[in-house]
Amino acid sequence: MAARPGIFLAVRLDDRSRKLLGDRVELRRHDRTNYGLYARWYGDPEIWHLTSWAPAPLNRSLVEKLFEDRELSLSDDSFAIHLRDGQEPIGVISLMNVSEANESAELSIIVGDPEDRRKGYGSEAIDLLLRYAFESVGLNRIGLSAFDFNEEAISAYEKLGFVVEGRFRHAIKRRSSFHDAILMSILKSEWQAGAPSS
Repeated sequence: MAARPGIFLAVRLDDRSRKLLGDRVELRRHDRTNYGLYARWYGDPEIWHLTSWAPAPLNRSLVEKLFEDRELSLSDDSFAIHLRDGQEPIGVISLMNVSEANESAELSIIVGDPEDRRKGYGSEAIDLLLRYAFESVGLNRIGLSAFDFNEEAISAYEKLGFVVEGRFRHAIKRRSSFHDAILMSILKSEWQAGAPSS
């Protein structure tokens, strides 16, 4: 059945992939029993500092509402990041503002526990989501933003093929200083040129 016409692609739940498998990680649909864990992550000042446009870390009720809304959203497509066959998620990755008219979306990712960072899990999760976005959802462009002080993330995105396309100057205030948001994207043709064969 074709998607409903309009600005945003209507991603019906029954059309969505339930699980995306990688070598070390897998992306699964959210389980409400994990919302408490998500609240811990989204309430963490370090994660907020590095990734969030919100004015402060989120409390549990706001996080639960965020994920309930994502579950029902026609324009967001979100997964929990798990280690292969692991029970508890290690992060969250989403396509947001999925636009049928423009064949584009925005990417958002967090890896919750510091012990799970710098191991390549986030990069593998992004690669899985890009394959899904370009091959299954039929998108042409995936964009994201990263704050200028998050150099590690910017470097990881560049290694995955994302290109810096601009910046929002002084877009975010952290610790009494203004910082730029670096705008990045990857096109389907760029991803295909660098992607390993299926």
